Amino acid sequence: MAIKRTHVYRLYPDATMAHVLDQWCDYRRYCYNKALELWNTTYSEYRMLVSPEILAEFKKPKEEQQFTEEQKLFISRYYPTAALIQKKLTASKQSWERQISSRILQQACADLGKSFKKFAKDKALKVKRGAGRPDFQSKKAKRQGFKLNQGVVLAREGNHGKLTLPVPAPYKGEWHSIRFSEIPKNAEFGTISFYREHGHYYMAVPYKYETPPYIHKHTGKKTGIDVNVSHFNDAEGEHYFLHKGNNGAVNLGRVYENIKHQQQILARKLEENGQIAGKRSKSYQKARIKLQKLYERAHRMQDDAMHRYTTHLVREYDAICIEDLDVKGMLMSHVASKGVHRALFGRFRSYLEYKCKSAGVKLVIANRFYPSTQRCAACGNVKKDDEKITLSGNKKHGTKHNEYVCYNKKCPNYNKVVDRDMNAMMNLTFLIDHPRYNKAL
Repeated sequence: MAIKRTHVYRLYPDATMAHVLDQWCDYRRYCYNKALELWNTTYSEYRMLVSPEILAEFKKPKEEQQFTEEQKLFISRYYPTAALIQKKLTASKQSWERQISSRILQQACADLGKSFKKFAKDKALKVKRGAGRPDFQSKKAKRQGFKLNQGVVLAREGNHGKLTLPVPAPYKGEWHSIRFSEIPKNAEFGTISFYREHGHYYMAVPYKYETPPYIHKHTGKKTGIDVNVSHFNDAEGEHYFLHKGNNGAVNLGRVYENIKHQQQILARKLEENGQIAGKRSKSYQKARIKLQKLYERAHRMQDDAMHRYTTHLVREYDAICIEDLDVKGMLMSHVASKGVHRALFGRFRSYLEYKCKSAGVKLVIANRFYPSTQRCAACGNVKKDDEKITLSGNKKHGTKHNEYVCYNKKCPNYNKVVDRDMNAMMNLTFLIDHPRYNKAL
């Protein structure tokens, strides 16, 4: 069974190819919006003309549906599908569209078809937060892109890669290769996604490996991960990789200060004579771009640190246990919410899940109501009522928020101050070998 892993490269096009990439990004958005408009029109016509017999057949399971030849002909003409929409758009192509790769149109229609299938499936299953109805794409979106499934050539040139895009047959202008950041992998790849974000160009290449690119070596170690806004705790101790202070591996303090300063500048440029300006000045646009670049820098620093940490965990441990956090419930105030968002709990879990699956590492998700913070790792006693530890500690005993004190006289840690996060980490590690306790106690 082939294993898929996507690798993202940064592209460095010259002025000619940058213009081509911009044009193809715009054309993909044009095709998608045109296809969506045609899809909606076709579906409206279909609903007006469809017979009750056809609707009754569609309500049956797919393997039980039986249509007559006339009904099949009607469905092929009026029922919207990606193939039908693509056929109609191809037939109505204008001359300027033939200067651009036709595969962009094909992929745009295919993406729209997948979106409608996902929407219909979630609607049928009554998923509360399922996929919504596909909407038109805006040219103001920060990410613009397109996909190509054929004709792309990736080669090595020195210590970096060289990309050659397919040249449309009628095109007669200049055409160059594009340098990208790293040497391409020696593996088969599928449909490549190209996108532009904050003025930079990237491509995401999904490689198909016959054998795993990384084979986990048995270490005999296991750990729980207790996540906090400022740091994560595992068997090795505390990791301040997203901390703002000087003791962190990623110091984001100065970046956040610059973001705050740039937001103030942007807010001042938004007003004219004490009122919100209707027309945005050039200086406002420059300030907005500066703010975007700062946000991008913070995102990249955090993302890099998260990848490094999750990769380290997968290589060092055979089994890992993490919490199923209610992130929405943790967004109490605008001050606390900012810290929770910057801690990237959701991204940490998604990265760890796919890396553990790829490497064959056991990943245990603790029940949301498992009292990892309130349970004593030494004796198993669970704090309740006024004994519980809150964000401000415990008022009854005067302990701080980061202190855990067990008052069970039979406990070896009786009346001893233990670090609360390390105690929670040990409780999560306990669940790896004792899954029957993975519930509210």
